[in-house]
Amino acid sequence: CYHAGMGVVKRSVSIDSDVASAAEQAAAADGVSFSAWLSEAAERRLRVREGMRGVSDWEHEAGKLTPEERAAGEALLDRLLLGSKARRARSP
Repeated sequence: CYHAGMGVVKRSVSIDSDVASAAEQAAAADGVSFSAWLSEAAERRLRVREGMRGVSDWEHEAGKLTPEERAAGEALLDRLLLGSKARRARSP
């Protein structure tokens, strides 16, 4: 959903018909508008991208993460994402 005081920009975009249909169904299931659902999906993608850039920067400075460090990071991410999904499911 949109945050209070958040500026909104209207855009005309082209989306694959199957993706649009699935997004419309997901938005309806989540109880939000198609636009709000797409905005949240784009925001999430941007956060993931920023996180990946952060990992790359870290590895550049400190060396490649070990398989164990990567596994621990992925496990933490899974827990955080599941927690986020649970919070969204509980919120009105």
